[in-house]
Amino acid sequence: MVSTKAEILALLKRNGGHSIVELAEALHLASITVRQHVTHLQRDGLVVREQRGLPGPRGQYVFRLTAKAHAAAFPRRSDRLVELLVREVGFLSGEELAGLSSREKTLLIVRRLAQRVAEEYAPLLQGWPLQERVVFVTEVMHADGGFAEWGTTDAGFEIRDFNCLFHRLLEEETTGDVCEWHRSFLSQVLGADVRVRPCPDQTTRCCRYVIELTTEPARTPVASETR
Repeated sequence: MVSTKAEILALLKRNGGHSIVELAEALHLASITVRQHVTHLQRDGLVVREQRGLPGPRGQYVFRLTAKAHAAAFPRRSDRLVELLVREVGFLSGEELAGLSSREKTLLIVRRLAQRVAEEYAPLLQGWPLQERVVFVTEVMHADGGFAEWGTTDAGFEIRDFNCLFHRLLEEETTGDVCEWHRSFLSQVLGADVRVRPCPDQTTRCCRYVIELTTEPARTPVASETR
């Protein structure tokens, strides 16, 4: 049996922000019952409250999923990424691969996969501030089988992944390019330039992505490519 909390998360996942009254009507429950469950979800960091409409006492509060909820309650497992990677290979034509080295073929496939996955998240992230997008994609990377953390820097943000799936898969094949999957994915989802930098003083394997703030207008995340 699906729990009420899971039903609330599913509703917010499908339809975005909902008020307590709207959730209660959709679930055919009393508002006080729904409010209790939402309070627990807030405590667990899975939903956040924001105001809909004009500020003030007449404004209506709605609840939406946090990045943690998207990644934890609706995770993309690493085996799913491997499945997509295999499928992406099948989409390539002989003409596209002709004359490419082994390394170039691998990078082409990885970048195509990054584009395809980034396009799935683009509608959800439209209008989000950069920091919220950074938090979200870090949770996505974590759910994909990594051990990712984010932080602020003097120039913007950085994300570090200590258990990157593609680092493990591609390390021997593409030395120096093992972080290209996430660099390409992050740059498209964030609509910002993302650079790979060494992790200082790290004895363990680590991918570090630096996102620097700029005064230039932000690019629209994920510009679809014609395949």
